[in-house]
Amino acid sequence: MKTGVIILIHGSRGERAAKEVPQVLGRVVGGLKLLLTPETEITWASMQFGHPDLHESAASMVTNGIKTVVVMPYFLFPGVHVMEDIPRMVSELAARYPQTQFITTKNLGLDESFIEILAKRLVDAAPDLMPLPSAISLSPEDIERCSMNIVEALLPTLTLSPEEKSVAKRIVHASGDADIARLVRFSPDAVDAGCRAVATGTTFITDVRMAAAGISPVSTRKFGCAVVCALEDNHGASSEKAVTRAAAAIYNLGPKLNNSVVVIGNAPTALLALIDMIERGEAKPALVIGMPVGFVQAAESKAKLMTIKVPYITITGTRGGSPVAAATVNGLLKVAANRAV
Repeated sequence: MKTGVIILIHGSRGERAAKEVPQVLGRVVGGLKLLLTPETEITWASMQFGHPDLHESAASMVTNGIKTVVVMPYFLFPGVHVMEDIPRMVSELAARYPQTQFITTKNLGLDESFIEILAKRLVDAAPDLMPLPSAISLSPEDIERCSMNIVEALLPTLTLSPEEKSVAKRIVHASGDADIARLVRFSPDAVDAGCRAVATGTTFITDVRMAAAGISPVSTRKFGCAVVCALEDNHGASSEKAVTRAAAAIYNLGPKLNNSVVVIGNAPTALLALIDMIERGEAKPALVIGMPVGFVQAAESKAKLMTIKVPYITITGTRGGSPVAAATVNGLLKVAANRAV
């Protein structure tokens, strides 16, 4: 059953707004269509001063047979419109179309990612506001400490434990994207399982060399952990199955996957192969760090990972990559080192 989404804006009488608003919202709608299910119908509406208005957009969706309509207030602050007018309008729609369910989301509200946007707007207007490099001679430790302080200030509100948060900060640092923190997911036992594996000298098995190269050799040596790239371990990897080289490399590892920490930063097919082996009882890793990146099977493979019985750390959606997968390992190694003190 299709679901409809209406992005609800305030609206404006201005001639310029009449031209620019549809263009901007067209891009918003187009972007959402790539991130939501293909069956979702998405449009926008104005509260006032423009068309289509909310009633017109809702009527169009009801006519098209949509039984659930989600209204998203494209408003920053919870003023009278958000707190009173929009709920009233949605209630009127629900009464007019009783066979259709109407859901209202929260407004945009406070989102820490807006801070970066504000900084960009300010620097665009007044370039002198851009901070200049002050000390090329800063030590790596000083740079890391400064970076983590900035990350801490940009982090959104997270429902994570302190140890999970410390790993998430490493992911933000590696990606340069504070908003990615809200997409990080830990299974309830992920950090404990990872730390136990590290303490026993586990092997980190990566899908590609780039992920392996990003894992700290100093930290792994401290715990006696090995780092292995699946493709290199398989010398190119081939399989009787009609699969990609990355998937074949995972399949060919077989029992080597048991009690390891598997780190997938590039290939969704490698993660899907690993999930297949886990579900069939052919592999039992201690932890899966599943962060393939891309627009084909990346989001789907990570969503599947979160449904199986294995400790995991992942990033929902299309984001990920070898650098953030390696940063997750390094964050986990730091947590393990702090526990060992």
